[in-house]
Amino acid sequence: MFVQQQIHPLKPIVWVGPARRELKDLPRDVQRTIGVALWFAQKGSAHPAAAPMRGNLAGVIEVRADSHRSTYRLMYLAKLGSVVYVLCAFQKKATSGIATPKPILNRVAERLRQARKLHDQTERGP
Repeated sequence: MFVQQQIHPLKPIVWVGPARRELKDLPRDVQRTIGVALWFAQKGSAHPAAAPMRGNLAGVIEVRADSHRSTYRLMYLAKLGSVVYVLCAFQKKATSGIATPKPILNRVAERLRQARKLHDQTERGP
């Protein structure tokens, strides 16, 4: 029996601000985990380590990865057009329990605004 599968192209990734450099600064095993999570996002699905943010960051997805007794996170936006916007990558510091520190949330919110602005400019064209 023949089963036909639909092959969908992967969504392109757009790195907002220094997000790509931030990811490259993380440990290799974390980069691998996050890379797989971004591949899931490009396919239009969610990685098991991905969780949606709430509040004013609704629509942003957070990927968590652990390595050497540290936690690392990446924030991306995949529900804006047909592009995955990578907003921020960082090491989670233990200063505030499991909550993401306010300065990081502010950085993500600013890059979210940048991603939306970039999307609007791209949609309008030159």
